[in-house]
Amino acid sequence: MVQRRSPIRQSSALQEALAWLGAPPADDGQDDLAPLRRHLGDVAASSVPIRQYPNILALFQTRAVLVSTSVKPMLLDASLPLPKQLRSVAQGLMDVHGELAAGYLRTLRTSGPEQLRSLDPAPAALCEMGLANLAQAYEIALLVSAAAPPRLWATALALRQLAQRHAGDGVTGAAETHLKVMLALAAAQPEGFSPREIGFLAAYLRTHGNALELSSAAPVHVDADFWLDATDESAPTASVRRPAPPTAVTHFSCTALSHGAYRHLSQLDQGAGPEDLDLPQAAAQADYRDTLERAATHWATPGKRETHRRRHGYRVQICTHVGALWRQLSAAAADAGEPEAELPASDWMILNEGPGGYAIMHVSGITSGLVAGSAVGLRTTAEMPWHICIVRWARSDNPEHLELGLELLAAQAAAVRVVQRNTGAAAAALPALLLPPLPALQRGEALLTTRGGIAPGPFALIDETDGHIRIAECATAHATLHTGSVEVFEFARQPG
Repeated sequence: MVQRRSPIRQSSALQEALAWLGAPPADDGQDDLAPLRRHLGDVAASSVPIRQYPNILALFQTRAVLVSTSVKPMLLDASLPLPKQLRSVAQGLMDVHGELAAGYLRTLRTSGPEQLRSLDPAPAALCEMGLANLAQAYEIALLVSAAAPPRLWATALALRQLAQRHAGDGVTGAAETHLKVMLALAAAQPEGFSPREIGFLAAYLRTHGNALELSSAAPVHVDADFWLDATDESAPTASVRRPAPPTAVTHFSCTALSHGAYRHLSQLDQGAGPEDLDLPQAAAQADYRDTLERAATHWATPGKRETHRRRHGYRVQICTHVGALWRQLSAAAADAGEPEAELPASDWMILNEGPGGYAIMHVSGITSGLVAGSAVGLRTTAEMPWHICIVRWARSDNPEHLELGLELLAAQAAAVRVVQRNTGAAAAALPALLLPPLPALQRGEALLTTRGGIAPGPFALIDETDGHIRIAECATAHATLHTGSVEVFEFARQPG
């Protein structure tokens, strides 16, 4: 005897939602995002019978996957401050995935024993889908340097506990895979990665993140331990930074994950292809291998603050366009008597500072193009030289709020040009910033250039000061720093 499902009881909100879901998807997923978000919220607020709710969520889930697949790639090239339209897209996607996860959790919590046994999909599958949506919402937040959605971690732990209660090992493992991706991303210090680097790490972890080890008990050795407390909104925390409270219900270690990442990096260096190691194709590129190495370092040895940072509240100017800064320094060097050229700079507040850098907050002025790893200029007054810094982390919880962590590279810089030798063709003169020796980073002179702008080997350094052009034959030495945006390498001037 075939058991027929009862028809879905339809409120007006549900009728409108089902009509929209029954229509063909828009050609552009972005056009479907706003109605998807609205209908999902309206149905969640209506009184849909609990045993019918999973079937309705499944319809929304299908459309959400289509929209997210179409729209999320727009965020990979995001920079700060985020344009209004792009922020709206990101927030809409986070809301959709968050509402779906909340819907699955609500279904499981409000169903009685009999209802749970008759749910289709089964409770364990609902837990897995809920965690998959939370992982998507968290990745989107990281792509735009936003805070995690409210109650993200508490919801994730609740779904994991329900998965353990209702499922066999196989389904439990599938649900935990999504949680492990989230935890590993959080442990990698994601605010220090650009959007494309975040996307690469998420793709890597979806295949290899199961190496992360979860535990309900604190380990004996806490050097590589992280913990999560479901009773508050805190993100995963390294035990070396703050001891776990008694309420911490989940501990995890990324040691095995880190070892696996280093093993993959070694195999890639020995000539293995990404497809041979079940890695994203981007792993063939040096930039992304650098990304994986940085993440592996954070997974193996969670960072802790070694020096005291002094709180401050004074203003500084920031130039986020290194090209404009180079042009100003170049003009000033060519004719020191001329007034300073107009430079696009914005006002920021120093929140705290230490020996190696600053934490700053945007106050006023137009700024753009900021991502983790980009270079900026900082000065306290118009009379002071420009400090050269690297953006180590970026946070933007709302359109009016932007914070950066800056690492100081050099207290001053000079604008020079570089002509590569032995390129087999007439080479263009490329702009670069000449940095003085900085003991904390390098032993000798160094050049800051765009990533991949200069190949190893001989080059001519062109320095124009006070109307005099000086050309020095040089050779690259080793790189002291590289990010997805810039690189710093030492060089040696050739005698003669």
